[in-house]
Amino acid sequence: MGTEHLLQERIGFFVQHGYLKRVPTPWQVKVGWFAMLPVTLSESDRERERSRSTLMGQVPIRVPLQLLYNPRQLLVDTGLTSRPEHIIRHVLSVYHEDAFLGYDLQLLQSHPGGLALLREEATKVVEGRTLWAPYLRKLVGWPGYHARLAELTEDAERFIYPDPLDVDPRFASLVGFAEFCNSMPDWPERGFYGFDLERIVSRWK
Repeated sequence: MGTEHLLQERIGFFVQHGYLKRVPTPWQVKVGWFAMLPVTLSESDRERERSRSTLMGQVPIRVPLQLLYNPRQLLVDTGLTSRPEHIIRHVLSVYHEDAFLGYDLQLLQSHPGGLALLREEATKVVEGRTLWAPYLRKLVGWPGYHARLAELTEDAERFIYPDPLDVDPRFASLVGFAEFCNSMPDWPERGFYGFDLERIVSRWK
């Protein structure tokens, strides 16, 4: 399944529902991703304070455990090519303040049944119905985090998302990111530099 097809599925969902005018091209998403990368790799002051409130929440301890729980997290990207279960494992094991959760909630919303699956898995953690439950609660280091996730999925199903607060709106939601990508220059069209590989190859057939 190609990147362009995945963009049509993930971001196209919000175009269909009137939240975006168009789907950005793969090149625009690549450029936008480089701009978003420092935000993705950092923590807000609120996240840092809350996620490190337990022993297991300390970076040298929690990161190896997070990767053990969800090895896909080793690949840092936009999440647009991730399967729902990988996104869910990421959100369950990494503390996000509400302001940053809009992005992952919208990613899951674009997958049929994605939000319902997150609600189910978050509820299992709250109720202790999974072997990982006690570890996940200590990994995120903030009481009530998983219960809050379950609540937010219900709002997201009605297209209501957390307040981005002081987070850059370009990176606080998938829709904001797509709008930002659409503002980026697109890669020059084929033949712009006088080089058309298909035409050159066809001459030698």
